[in-house]
Parts: sequence; C-alpha cells; structure tokens
Amino acid sequence: MLEGADGCGKSSQARALCSWLDERGRAPLHVREPGSTPVGEALRRLLLAPETGDLEPISEALLFFAARAELVRNVIAPAVTAGRVVIAERSYLSTVVYQGFAGDGSVGADWLFDLARQVHGDFLPDRIFVLDVDAEVGANRRSRRVADRIETRGDEFQKRVRDGFRAAAQQDPRVELIDANGSLEEVRATLFAQVQERIG
Repeated sequence: MLEGADGCGKSSQARALCSWLDERGRAPLHVREPGSTPVGEALRRLLLAPETGDLEPISEALLFFAARAELVRNVIAPAVTAGRVVIAERSYLSTVVYQGFAGDGSVGADWLFDLARQVHGDFLPDRIFVLDVDAEVGANRRSRRVADRIETRGDEFQKRVRDGFRAAAQQDPRVELIDANGSLEEVRATLFAQVQERIG
C-alpha cells in the first residue's frame, strides 16, 4: 500500500511499481481508495467533490470505511487468496490520519485503528509505504492540479496530515517512511528497493 499527504506522488509511484512488478511476472492488482468498486467510486465522488461541503468527521470516516469494506471483501481478499500482489493507493491509514490525527479531535485514532482491524479481518496490508514529503513540496505539486474537497483545507491541515503519518509510523509496525522530497526517479529507486527486499 502507498500512502502519504496530498502531493507526495502516490499515483505516479503506484503506476511505476505496478509496471515494475508486471515486468517481473507478478501481475499486480492496482486499486485506489476510495474506489475500485461501484460503491467505492460513488462514495469517492461524494467525498472528494467540493460541492459536498462540510461533513461531520465521524460521518466522513465511516463513509471512507464503507468504501474500504466493499473493496477489501470484493476485490482485495479474492486477489490475495489467489496469490496476487495488491498495490493500493491509500489504505485505512489515511482515515486514521486525516479524520483522526489531523482532525478536530472528535474522532479518536485508536477507535479508527480498531475499526480498520474489523473491516480488514485477515486482509490487513503486509506493508504500508508512506511517501513522506515536506509540506512546501507537497503544496507545490498540488498547485499543478484542481484541488478536491479535502485538499482545499489548507496548508496547516496538510502539515497536520504529514505529522499524523509520521506519528502513525511510530505506532503501526506495518508502516515504513520513504523520503519523497526527491525526484520521481530517486523516490522510485528507494521504493523499488524496499519492495524487492520483501518479495524476493
């Protein structure tokens, strides 16, 4: 799973990693959260559209987990059972960070971790690579595209998101931080080396 604050390069690195694995005969499955199921894509449109407006933090978290439950049960679990490698853009950690650590304090990170375990069951990710990027670098990269509802929350929120991912890395043994401030190629080389070490 690939994670990180907005502008860290998740999508680009996920595509590159899938191509790299495919060349090695691993036939990875590439998914995104929320999304990759009919329900997930509908919830993605709702959650990211600026016209949705404000949501209660707990409502937002539960909608993300609803999309995740559909993805895990209907897509990820069958793929893993069949022996495939799954590469996901985002995971439960995003909800823990965005609605928990970086939120208004009304939704506890521990409660979100517990909910993640229930939603995933036996199919929690083996590894979550967090592409860790300075807030200023992330802001510069985000400026090249139209912001979604969550990206419009501003630089201070994005700084709390980065801090949240770094805090989560101290609590969750599945999480590994990768410095993503360099070029696409530099980050890619580090990521590939980390994956190679784990899949052999």
